[in-house]
Amino acid sequence: MEKKTLLVTGASGNMGSEVLKQTMDTGRVKGVVLLRKKPANEKLAKKLKKKYGDDIEIIFGDLSKKEDCVKAVANADYVFHCAAVIPPVSDHHPELAMGTNYIGACNLCDAIKENPRADKIKFIEIGTVAEYGNRTYQHPWGRVGDPLIVSAFDFYAVTKLRAERHIIESGLRYWVSLRQSGILYDNFMMANLHDGLMFHTCWNTPIEWATARSSGLLGKNLIIGDMDGTLPEEFWRRVYNIGNGEAARVTGYDTFASGFGLMGAKPEDLFKPDWNIARNFHCMWYYDSDVLDNYLHFQSSETYQDFWDHLGSKFFYRLWKLGKPFKKLIAKTMIMPLFENSNSPKYWLNHPECEPRINAFFGSREEYNKIGDDWNNYQVWSKGQIPGISKEDFEASKKKENVTRDMLLSHGFDDTKSDKDIDIEDCKSAAEFRGGKLLSEKVKKGDVYTKVKWCCHQGHEFEASPYLILRTGHWCPECCQPAPWNYDELAKHIPFYAQLYYDTHTKEESNFYPADCYKDIVKK
Repeated sequence: MEKKTLLVTGASGNMGSEVLKQTMDTGRVKGVVLLRKKPANEKLAKKLKKKYGDDIEIIFGDLSKKEDCVKAVANADYVFHCAAVIPPVSDHHPELAMGTNYIGACNLCDAIKENPRADKIKFIEIGTVAEYGNRTYQHPWGRVGDPLIVSAFDFYAVTKLRAERHIIESGLRYWVSLRQSGILYDNFMMANLHDGLMFHTCWNTPIEWATARSSGLLGKNLIIGDMDGTLPEEFWRRVYNIGNGEAARVTGYDTFASGFGLMGAKPEDLFKPDWNIARNFHCMWYYDSDVLDNYLHFQSSETYQDFWDHLGSKFFYRLWKLGKPFKKLIAKTMIMPLFENSNSPKYWLNHPECEPRINAFFGSREEYNKIGDDWNNYQVWSKGQIPGISKEDFEASKKKENVTRDMLLSHGFDDTKSDKDIDIEDCKSAAEFRGGKLLSEKVKKGDVYTKVKWCCHQGHEFEASPYLILRTGHWCPECCQPAPWNYDELAKHIPFYAQLYYDTHTKEESNFYPADCYKDIVKK
């Protein structure tokens, strides 16, 4: 059987390396990787060539350069785009994130369009849960089509949001966008001990984790399934959520508890409740993560607990248990020094130029002060401390079968309809729910990919496919696609946003975060 050619970007990263490894190990594909020229990647290239020989091609280049993308795509049958500049690097270097995450994705997409085999090349874009923005226990469940309210200062999510819109509207015959949840990988604990980003997880945020290995299996099953003809045509030209299902549904607090539990500690031993942000994060429980699993069968390969058991079996973490008697010392020497990092809330509190971050992540200094440093006065959702929500209620809430229709966000039309039944009335209804209107007088029933004309409440006119607007959560590319961020104002006019936004914001707030708001923490 002739081998297909798989291009993987981000092969040095957690998901990309697993996709490449697991798919290449089948012996059924030839691999191509596009790597930045740096010592670590040169070392990786030698390792890959030693393992796979002539079955792998190494290209050193830059995604932000169109000619490098054209070269990488030239002979590809599949383009698996995992490469991304993620937080905390994207927080400190947003221009680098824009070059890789947005421009790079556009370059790959456009390189495919210009290829003579464009209608045969299949493009897999890895999106992110960060596109959805903040969630709390009021609306823990989310699905594709929910509003995309990127959290302020999250330039990573901004670039991924823009990239996804470009791909969906590109006209490619074969594309898919997979919105990856938080991903657990073997260096997860240590990688998060060098930047104030570790304080950016809200204690009560709902998280449905994925793991690097299960995501690699997802990628392998996608490629091999398509090659074998078992992946149906209907799979393509859609957006999906990647999460590992019920067993991976926890909270921010639970995640810290799992990590610190490897040394016999708990969050209360090492943190204070006011060290972490209170809002403006992301992650949620995916109501529809089983949709992707039904195609690619990956969720049960490594559960949330499997991951922590695996990590705990490693020699370093067996030694880490020796730190149990020295928990206060560990907090003082490993965690508290990060207060001086510009990505830390404690840093913001002592630097006036960071006042907008305090507003974004806490509401105000007054709201921050209400949190306090005493765990006895802090209500942890997963421990049953939220008024009216017992621990039993919390556990029951993680099960999809307990989710009723009214617990899900509205998309502004009858979203139970199949694509073939979507008509002009659905488009009108969706536009109205977004505070705007449909300008096109005709929409062909069942044609969700041909662009039509819309107008937002500010009068911005734009063209977009019904699929993009009704099925994926995107709206106006001018005022609703940060940066800048103006959601306090937008939510007053867009019911689609308001149904979620006011879980954590008040109608009296009037914050505006300009496109260059990142400059407050970027070193001069």
